Amino acid sequence: MKKLFETDYVIYDRANDQVIKWESNGDMIIFGDKEEAFKDCRGNEEVISCTELPKHWKNALIQQVNTI
Repeated sequence: MKKLFETDYVIYDRANDQVIKWESNGDMIIFGDKEEAFKDCRGNEEVISCTELPKHWKNALIQQVNTI
């Protein structure tokens, strides 16, 4: 079973409780480079560690990485 690492990041919109996802398959986008994630941020979005996500998003992300 794979797990989340604090050195992996996502772009999170706290106001709308949304994580940025790929249009093609709906998977959450995981960044290994924090600066790269910052470059893709817009509006309300922020870069946070995968381990800092709200519990329901962490669970969804764990499920996603374990199906890869």
